[in-house]
Amino acid sequence: MFIILAVSISGCEQDEQTIENNDEYYVKYVVKSRSIYSLSVNAEVKMDYGSNKSFEFNKGNWELIVGPVRKGFRAKCNAEFDTSKNLARTYIDVEIYVSENNGPFALKANNFSSEVRMSAFETYLIN
Repeated sequence: MFIILAVSISGCEQDEQTIENNDEYYVKYVVKSRSIYSLSVNAEVKMDYGSNKSFEFNKGNWELIVGPVRKGFRAKCNAEFDTSKNLARTYIDVEIYVSENNGPFALKANNFSSEVRMSAFETYLIN
């Protein structure tokens, strides 16, 4: 009887690990930029395990969804205005959302500021 119980417990633990390892996540990167100047914004995001990709867009809001990824994925987003000058009234924010197993996206990390700035960076580890 003891052997059967041990096998049952071992079997349950293995099933839970298998289910946990099959979880899929999607990451949504959001960049919000505001400026009175006609500037473009560069965003670099982590696409998968080891690759980054850069995007350029006009000021305003921009978003990108990547995935599926697994636990242990470190989402990263760096965004900056394309200029070498320090300009007044220039704002930029970064948000990282995560969806688990096709569920709704939830905000996991953000870098908001009401201060004038030319760039913002954020990272989030899915664990």
